[in-house]
Amino acid sequence: MTENLLILFKEKIFNEVLSVAKDISTKFQLKVKVYTQDIPQEELEKISQKRDFDVVSSAEDFETILEKERPFLTLLPRPKVSPIVHAFVKPWSEKLVESTDRWNFLLVEQGMEKIKKVLLYVDRDTSSDNYIRSTYEFLKKWGVDFEFVTVFDERYFELLIKKEHPEQEAKELLGRMFEDYISAVREKIKKVLQLEKVEIIPLKGEVRKTLPYFARVHKYDLLVISHAYEDKNELIENSETSVAVFKN
Repeated sequence: MTENLLILFKEKIFNEVLSVAKDISTKFQLKVKVYTQDIPQEELEKISQKRDFDVVSSAEDFETILEKERPFLTLLPRPKVSPIVHAFVKPWSEKLVESTDRWNFLLVEQGMEKIKKVLLYVDRDTSSDNYIRSTYEFLKKWGVDFEFVTVFDERYFELLIKKEHPEQEAKELLGRMFEDYISAVREKIKKVLQLEKVEIIPLKGEVRKTLPYFARVHKYDLLVISHAYEDKNELIENSETSVAVFKN
C-alpha cells in the first residue's frame, strides 16, 4: 500500500474531509498531504495549526498532482447541491472522480459527522477480484461496519423475457434469475476472500437509483463502488451520502 493519503481542496476548506482523513490516517498510519487551490492564507494556517498534515498551495491541476503523488486514497469534498442545480452544474470534485478510473477516491458529503455504516457494492459481471479484495481489506482495517450489497436489474431482464414467455411464466423465470444472480455474487465474494459464509443485501432495480435510495432510507454513511460501474456518474449524482470509488 502506498504510504500516503491525499486531500484536495479548491476555494473552500471542508472540516468533514479533514476529520475523515484524520480517522483513516490514524488507523492505517498514513501520511496526509493537503493540496489546495485558491484558498485564503488564513484558512491554510488553520489547517496547519490544528492538524498534523502537510499543506501545499499549488497552481498545478489536480490530475498532475495525482500523477505525481500516486496516493493510496484521495479525499475530496462533496458540497451539498440542490437536485435542480446538480443536473446542470456538478462540483469540481465529482467531475474529477468521473474523469478517471486510475485512482481511489472518497467523496465526503458536506455535513456528515462521521463514517460508521457502509454499503460495499459488488456485482456479478464487472466487479473484479482486485476491487473486492482491496475494498474489503480497506474497510476491515478502517474498522467501520459494512455490508455487501448487490442489485439485480429486474426491469432489463423482464423486458427481454416477456417478449418470449407468458406473464406468469416470465414472473417465475425472473424469480429464478434473481436467486441465481444473488447466489453467483455470493460465491464470487466467497471465492475471492476465501470466506465460508457471506451475507449480502439483495436489491432489485436500477443500481444508479436503487442503491442511493436504499442507502438514504437506511441511513448509511458511505457507498463504495468501482470505477467499472458504467453509470457511476449518475449514481454519484443521485446519492445523498459520501461515495467511495475504487479501482477495479
